[in-house]
Amino acid sequence: MKYTIILLLALVSLGLVAQEKESKTQPKEVTLSKDSQSDKYGDVPFNHENHSIKKYSPDGQAVLSCVECHHTDQPPASLKPPLKTSERAVLLTTESLAAADAKPVKSCRACHLQAGDDSAPMPAIQYPDKPAPTKLNNEVAYHLNCNICHDKAIAARPALKGKVPGSNDCIPCHKPAG
Repeated sequence: MKYTIILLLALVSLGLVAQEKESKTQPKEVTLSKDSQSDKYGDVPFNHENHSIKKYSPDGQAVLSCVECHHTDQPPASLKPPLKTSERAVLLTTESLAAADAKPVKSCRACHLQAGDDSAPMPAIQYPDKPAPTKLNNEVAYHLNCNICHDKAIAARPALKGKVPGSNDCIPCHKPAG
């Protein structure tokens, strides 16, 4: 039933989704870095459907939970450091999102702004080995979230090396800029 709902919601949103601020519809695909400031790297097509219905956990044994990426969409008691912000009383799931009174899901960009955008406070994290806090702009947030998960998957399943991009593999994800 859970997978049927996920698939149904994904099919409703056929096509590429721009980086909206929030949505109650799970997209099939999204494009990250649409406005990249890099001269070398451009858009990153991201298959949301695959990451939300297939066994994409690092060990390959489980479907990722929504909060793996949408980390603010969980109750405060569920937050694990370094996460600080909670915006839901219940854990985000396909079922909870389908509820009539459910709040829409915010995009990454709603909090993780582009470098140089001072329209809202930028989340930051203090790493023990760094003298100043690291601002979590959209580029840093994407790279941390995606690379950490992909690196864990490659470490857990070495056969994925070369098939799944890791921290040092830019081209498999990024389209050339220009």
